[in-house]
Amino acid sequence: MTYRTSSVARWGAVLAVGGVAIAGACDPFSVSDPSRYTDAALDSALESVANGAEGQLHLSVDDYVIYTALLSDEWQHTGTWAGYDDVDKGRARYGTSPADYIFTGLMRARYATQDAQERFLRLGLADTDPKVVQVKSAEGWIDLYLGASWCEATQGAGTDAISDVQMLQQASTKLKAALALAQQAGLSRWVDINRAGIARASLYAGNYDEALAYAQQVPDSWTGYYAKFSTTSDPQRNWVVLTNTVGFNKAAGMREKWWAQVDTINSKLRDPWTGQLDPRVEIRHPGGSLGVDSKTPHYSQWKYKGLADDIAISKPQEMRLIEAEVAWRKNDLTTAMSKMNAVRAAVGLNPLPDPAGNATTVRDYLLSERFAVLFMEGQRLADLNRFDLIGSYIGTGRLKKFPLAQFEAQNSPGGIIPDDASKRCAPIS
Repeated sequence: MTYRTSSVARWGAVLAVGGVAIAGACDPFSVSDPSRYTDAALDSALESVANGAEGQLHLSVDDYVIYTALLSDEWQHTGTWAGYDDVDKGRARYGTSPADYIFTGLMRARYATQDAQERFLRLGLADTDPKVVQVKSAEGWIDLYLGASWCEATQGAGTDAISDVQMLQQASTKLKAALALAQQAGLSRWVDINRAGIARASLYAGNYDEALAYAQQVPDSWTGYYAKFSTTSDPQRNWVVLTNTVGFNKAAGMREKWWAQVDTINSKLRDPWTGQLDPRVEIRHPGGSLGVDSKTPHYSQWKYKGLADDIAISKPQEMRLIEAEVAWRKNDLTTAMSKMNAVRAAVGLNPLPDPAGNATTVRDYLLSERFAVLFMEGQRLADLNRFDLIGSYIGTGRLKKFPLAQFEAQNSPGGIIPDDASKRCAPIS
């Protein structure tokens, strides 16, 4: 397997002048030589600036899904690349860890949103302008991703590193500010996007009452927030599909613990509680398919089948499961069960078996539902960390989260130094 191009060629292919990226199916202008596109010209293409800044976030999502899946119990390495194998085994080597390059992508995305905001300020755009709200919202979501899967990250350009909990708090603060502006401007789409982000950030940080309050404000009718991909060029393709899916490359597939539950005829996981086929967890394993290592059975994710398939950043079903989790944490098992069963009913699944008042059983149901609803969307690692289940679900001696990228560790006064990678990302014992 060749090295994933996102860290070098993919980001080099993104138009970075003035913080602009062209992402997904959005191609706001065609320029034969992007380097000749001047600042003055960009100032007259403000919508493209905003779309491009948000687009850099979108371009990071598929990589984020891949590597958090490998560090969690979703995926395992089925290829020949040491980078995948390290993450699969719960290791991170400074200087070679692919997580460093995902971090770089998110840092680029954060800079793009901040650079766009500075440009808009210079041009006198109001804070409630839709383009300003768009990039401020994207910046908050970037910090949310960082807090979810890195033990620490830099607070801003040239600043000390802060802990994952502090980063989640910073994400929440940014999302609340963007939400207030969206509400003032009457931008309902961004209102829901920011409420969903605050709900998740609060849940991850353990602020359960706040998580519930914001989740409840996101309606079932919300269409969700998706990272957009297309087949236009390599930077815009969904790399979950391109590098890991049957019919394309097969460098990673479902972890072995799931194989026995897969119905290989219907390409779906069987619900562990009712035995029904779960339409939310599509897994394909045709005719004894092997990974590119030619020896490991390859059970391919089948949620994303094409290079232009989009990936959910958030959706209303997540909000209902946040409500269920907060109810469980308050020992309101009846409400927790009701919320989960409503989510299941919407896709034709039978209710979960009566837990007979057992809170541990309800917790297991919750983790199972979150796995199914949020399958291959980059949240499983955070869930296993939050419930302290990495050791029992995957194994010991594994990193809990990704450590700060090497270049940040060396240049941030408060960061981890290369010889002390376990300082905050200590392996599970």
